Amino acid sequence: MAISALEMRLRELAETQLGKAFSLNLDLAEHPEISGAEYESVKRITELLEEEGIPCEIGVCGFPTAFKGIVKEDPSSPIRIAIITEYDALPGIGHACGHSASAAASVLSAIALKRCGEDFPGSIDIIGTPDEENIGLKIPMAEAGYFDDYDFAIMVHMDSNYKHNWKLFAFETYDFIFTGKTAHAAASPWAGKNAVDGMLLMIHAFEMMRQKLRDGSRVEGIIKEGGLVSNIIPDRAVCQYTFRAGSINYLREEVLPMVFDAAKGCALATQTEVQILPYGNPFYDMKPIPTGEHTLLEIFADYDFPNDTSGQVMGSSDMGNLSYHCPAFHPSVPITEDISLHTVEFAEAVKSPKTKGAILDGATIILAMIARAVENQDWIDQIAIEFKG
Repeated sequence: MAISALEMRLRELAETQLGKAFSLNLDLAEHPEISGAEYESVKRITELLEEEGIPCEIGVCGFPTAFKGIVKEDPSSPIRIAIITEYDALPGIGHACGHSASAAASVLSAIALKRCGEDFPGSIDIIGTPDEENIGLKIPMAEAGYFDDYDFAIMVHMDSNYKHNWKLFAFETYDFIFTGKTAHAAASPWAGKNAVDGMLLMIHAFEMMRQKLRDGSRVEGIIKEGGLVSNIIPDRAVCQYTFRAGSINYLREEVLPMVFDAAKGCALATQTEVQILPYGNPFYDMKPIPTGEHTLLEIFADYDFPNDTSGQVMGSSDMGNLSYHCPAFHPSVPITEDISLHTVEFAEAVKSPKTKGAILDGATIILAMIARAVENQDWIDQIAIEFKG
């Protein structure tokens, strides 16, 4: 599909406002706020949007750092589109997931659309969704029906390559709390029941379980508590594990039953007890929308963006859950080619001048997707059919 006059105009407007977006990125990157505590971040984002004539409401859905900005209202058109914005940082390593830059790309898209005026149909909102890195607040927002009336939602993630739409792991995280009985480790160890033994046996069971999992599955965990001193048999041990798979159905129907059986069996074998508690929200895989993905492939080709078509699953995001409530798209653009996400090095790369290009590329993809949607009602009808099917 050729680049339309509307799409070209939106791209030009984004280029003229790139400096504002990059300054926002630097501000967020220099002042990172972790999940659920993005108070200054949401203030800076919404202040910039309101300076551009985009009215914003902070605290939507009952979450103090979620927001909604009304970019364009068109009561005469049934089209409704949401631009998604993330802005939480990681503990200790700041914006190592690039959310400062992806937020800037979403904001730049909203500014370009606002400056373009009313010359195209449709209503467009920019939605701030906090706490992606921990609890995943898109999940309760989506479950409350917040996205149900949108024809589609889109955001662009930062990464080390271009990808027209991420494939996402489904995952669930659990705390495993083992309880035993204390005793003197030298004088009467037989009187104790070692909670750490139960936990360690379970960890080994998880390692052996890996060979039975389908390709692409992931098992990852940390030890949170493991006793206080070596001369006391520990009566409490806690670890946290995340289990990922290519689909939520495989995860729940095959992986997690093995996990729970292993935990209970290891507690039984060590005469301890185990409590299994879910941590945070379960994250879903991304629901495919073939027509939308084809359009993203066309956009990548039209703008000469190289595209990683390996089919590799990239990670997990609450965008996956959102995609089960309305059609959703999650492409990525690179800041750097040789540094992986969730590293100190990536957090530093986000502040580099190269990020300007990534922000503009991200906005270009969002704007092209919106332009092609509002100019083709049949396209919107088709993705609705695929979403419901």
